[in-house]
This record gives sequence, C-alpha cells and structure tokens, in this order.
Amino acid sequence: MLQELFDQITLNGVYDPWEHHFTQNERVTTSSTNERKIYGRNDEIQRLIEFLTEPNVNNSSNIFVVPIVGMGGIGKTTLAQFVFNNREIENHFDRKAWIYVSNHFDRCRITKEMLHVISPNVQCCSTSNLDFLERELQRHLTGKKFLLVLDDIWSDEWQWLLAPLQSSQAQVIKIIATCRDPMVLRSIDERNKIILKGIDHQEYWSLFLNCAFADNNPDNYSQKLHDIGKGIVKKLMGSPLAAKTVGKLLRRDLTEKHWNDVLENNLWKLKTDAHDIMPALALSYYHLPSHLQPCFVFCSVLHNYKYGYRKMEELIYMWIANGYIHESGSNSKTMHDIGEEYCHELLAMGFLDKVDSIRVTMHDLMHDLAQLVSHGEICIYNRGKDEKLSKNVRHVCVQGLIYLGLVCETNNLRTLVLKQAGGMAPFLNLEAFKRVRVLVIFDNTMQELPEAIYHLKHLQYLDLSSTSIKSIPESLCGLYQLRVLKLPQYLLTLPSQVHSLINLEILYTANRKNGLMCMQLKNLSKLKGRLSIVALEIIRNKKEATKAKLNERHHIKGLDLRWNIDTVDRCKHVVQEEVLEGLQPHPNLEQLYIFAYMGSKTPSWLMTLALQRLQKLSLFKCRN
Repeated sequence: MLQELFDQITLNGVYDPWEHHFTQNERVTTSSTNERKIYGRNDEIQRLIEFLTEPNVNNSSNIFVVPIVGMGGIGKTTLAQFVFNNREIENHFDRKAWIYVSNHFDRCRITKEMLHVISPNVQCCSTSNLDFLERELQRHLTGKKFLLVLDDIWSDEWQWLLAPLQSSQAQVIKIIATCRDPMVLRSIDERNKIILKGIDHQEYWSLFLNCAFADNNPDNYSQKLHDIGKGIVKKLMGSPLAAKTVGKLLRRDLTEKHWNDVLENNLWKLKTDAHDIMPALALSYYHLPSHLQPCFVFCSVLHNYKYGYRKMEELIYMWIANGYIHESGSNSKTMHDIGEEYCHELLAMGFLDKVDSIRVTMHDLMHDLAQLVSHGEICIYNRGKDEKLSKNVRHVCVQGLIYLGLVCETNNLRTLVLKQAGGMAPFLNLEAFKRVRVLVIFDNTMQELPEAIYHLKHLQYLDLSSTSIKSIPESLCGLYQLRVLKLPQYLLTLPSQVHSLINLEILYTANRKNGLMCMQLKNLSKLKGRLSIVALEIIRNKKEATKAKLNERHHIKGLDLRWNIDTVDRCKHVVQEEVLEGLQPHPNLEQLYIFAYMGSKTPSWLMTLALQRLQKLSLFKCRN
C-alpha cells in the first residue's frame, strides 16, 4: 500500500495519501456522524431497523425503499447515519453504501460508487460506459444483501437507479432515500414513508440545554435564564440545526442580558412561514466576530464545485489570498496558524461541519445563509440558471462557457472557479481578471493554459490539478505572489525556474517523474507539509545536496527521499552516502521515508538524535 502511494506522489506540500481515493467521489454527507446522541427519534430509529431487517417474504420484488422526508435541518441525514451504523444493521447486510445524490444527479457517478463498495477491486473508474457499469453492478450483487442510502435527493431522476437493481439476482436490496420534497418520492409505497417533523417538546428542550450549556450544569443558572431559553425555543420550530446553531451562540455568554438580546432580536420578524429557520441561522451569523463573517461567506463558493467539501488547508490559503487573514503582531503565529483557529471557531459554532480530520463541508441551509448575507459578492453560475451579475460580485463559480462571457463584464473579481471551460481562452479578458487572487480550473479536457493567466500578477492560489495540461511555460514562474500551486497529475516537466516563486508554500504534483532538484528548492523557503525529492542518483556530491537547505525548512513535517531503483546502481554507493548526509532535515521533521538508498552508512544526523520530533521512519529497498 505504501509503495503504491510513493509511486503516486512527488512533491505535495499538503500530503494526503487518500486524495486519489476520495477524488473519485462527490460526497458532501457521509455515513459518519459527530453526534453522540440523537434526540427525539427513538420511534423512527426502531421503525427503520425493523424495516431493514424484516424478511419481506410476501413481496415478489427483491428491492424495498423507505423514504425519509422533511424540511432542511430537521435531521434526515442524522437519522439515516444512526441507523446505517447500527450494529444490528452492520451484521445483517453483506454490503452497505452511503451515497450523496445532491441536486446535480449523476447516474454514472452513483453507479460507480455502488460498484466500488460492492466490489472494491473492480477497475471501473476510467470508464463512463453506463451499460458496462450496470452489468458489472448486477453481476457483483448476485446473492448479496445490500443496503443503500441515497442522501439528499432532489429530482425524479433517482428512479433510473432502480432498474439495474431490480434486474439483479441480489438476495435483497433495502434503500433509505432522504429528501425535502415529498413529491419527488411520491411513487414509493406510502406505508414505508417516514415524515420527520419537529422533535417532541421535552426532547427538544433537552437538546437545546445540551447545545446551550455544554459542560456547564443548567441547574446552576437562574430560572429567569431558563424562561428566556424557553421563549427562544418556541422560535426554533423544533429544528435540530437551529437548536445547535443558536445554542452555540447562547453558550458564548450565559447571562440573562445576552439571552434576552437574542430573544428580542428583530431578525425573528423575517420568518416567511411556520417552518422557516433562516432567521435563527442569520441571528447566529450576525453575532459572529467580524473577522469570521467574510470567511464563512466565502465558503459558499466552494460548496458548489468539485466534491462539495474542502480541505481545511486549501480553505485557509484561499482566505489568506483574499485578505481575510492578516499577519499577527506576535512572531509566534503565522497567517496559516490564525487560519486554523478561524476554521476551528467556525466548526465549534456549527457554521462548518467536519468530514474527517482534514476536510470540512457546510450544511445546505448554511450555504443558503452564506449566499443570502453575501450581498451579491458571491455568484454561482450553473447550467440552466439564469442570474444577473451583481455589481458587487467578487467571487464566482462558473460552469460552462456561456456564463464566462458574463463574468468578463466585471473587473472586481478576486476568486474564479471554472468548471468545464476548456475553450475558455477567447473569453479571458485580462482587464476583467487582473485582480484575481484565487483561480481554480476544474476541466480534464483543458490541455493548454491560456496566455492571460501569466499576467495575473496578484494571483496567490492556482489550482490546475483537475486539468490535462502537459506543459507549463516558464512565464508562469513570473507570478511571484503565488503561495499555492497545484499542478496536473500528468504534467511532463516542471518549469526550470520554479525556484523563482519565493512565496510558494504549497506545491502539489502527483507525477513522480517531474520532481524538484536541490537547486530548485534553494529559494523555496516557505514550503510546508510534506516534501518528496526524487531521482537523487543524479546529484553528484554533498555540496550539491546541501543547496536544498533542508535543515532550514522548519515547516516541512514529512520528507520522502528517493533514488530511482532502476538506475541507482550506476551511482557509487559512497556518493549516495554523501548526498544523504547533505540532505539533513530540520529538527522539526516528524516523518522520514527513504527509498532505494544503496549506501551502507547511516547519516550522522540520524545517529545523533538530531531529529527530536521524529515519529516515523520508513526504509524501502535499502539493501545495504
């Protein structure tokens, strides 16, 4: 497994060994949940478990669907997660799949995900032949008990997924489908439908107290405070999301004055109907510290592209590029450190959700809130969406060339996310894009980078990893402000002047054949995360190796040093020993990987315990 990862990674400032697995999916929700307890849903949980485990012997079909319907934020996904992870359910089914459907229905992608779960070893990622995928799915379902969760369905198109499942020889297939609109699931047997409404008052009060007081004992606070809390609860419409968001707002100041200010706030008057919880969410937003508000709003543009989630690392650097984070007066904190604090604050207050230890997402209603309070600064152009361009627009996500021409009408852009824009060159008006700080291109048909990009002197974040560009001209290295550069997987060569990018902190490329040389590393003093240096057999002596100045790279946490196994024997072993000695890392290094080193001597810096923070040392094919 580790050998395969090394073959994929050359230089990656934010090394993520699971990147190549997750990028095949577009999940926003997952089967994991951060909730320790689910309030007021015991009957629904029991009903779901009984439905999933009962034999259904009197039905001629092998496929059964239970819809979970309710308004946004009412807890449909949380309910499904609890049942999906129930031990009885775990033991009952041969295979389980959790798939986030979303309002962009992709039949091919969903079929691939089902197939990957049922038979992980099937090599199907490169094909888009739906007939082949469905036949493979049917073949691998034979004789199996299969549980499928289709989370967040928005259209009738989801029923196209049923045909190949019904035609399979599976023993039984049980499907949980979550949806806001009951009309989308109207064709399903009404007897199985679970309609989620507000939680029972007593249970909801317990949830609210837990959110508002956390580790504090509610009994230690005045009855007056409790009475104010009950008044607030009446406005939350039984929504768990509203309870969590407003509860965390109240938790920041457990005083009668603060709680009463929340209760009497005029935003409650904006409610449009009996189920509208947007005022509750907006109330929490307007109580956010001023430095966090633009960071939260910016997240909404990322919610709409690629996978629906973002690595915290990437999000932080986009905030930095847009000027939302400033240098600390203290030398001990970098802008990246401050950005991490911002991220954790937004997570703690419920504005972002954790996918795992490195990735975050946001609830659909939080996305709607961010769009609402952006005052036109953020615009999402999707296919079939007719929307006028706001004069205030600064951050744009564009899908398709038809909208890119509209974007060129502004000259205020700071962030531009392009999807499916392979023929974008004629539309790139330099005047319109000259102030862009963040540029992300998501289009595997793009093979050349438009000339205009080399003139974006303010650019700090450039992501080309989802393109098919094979060559990057040297002129790219004139973008001296770049902090993050993510290059395509199949890039043939790196620009020779990449060391000119003196502000570069993150350099990502997944092709091990185009690794950096020591001379190129000389000026890249700000690199962070994980660094891989390959083809070390061409370095001639210790003096050349020391030019990499690895002992000064205190932000590098993981170091991968590789000789080419096919040509390493042409390099004298004593030379390899000198080179490894000259590649002494900084004492902050936590992980060290050495591959195909043929010297017989351990470097002095490893023998003298200079690497005091080293947690992991891995040697591969170091025969001597």
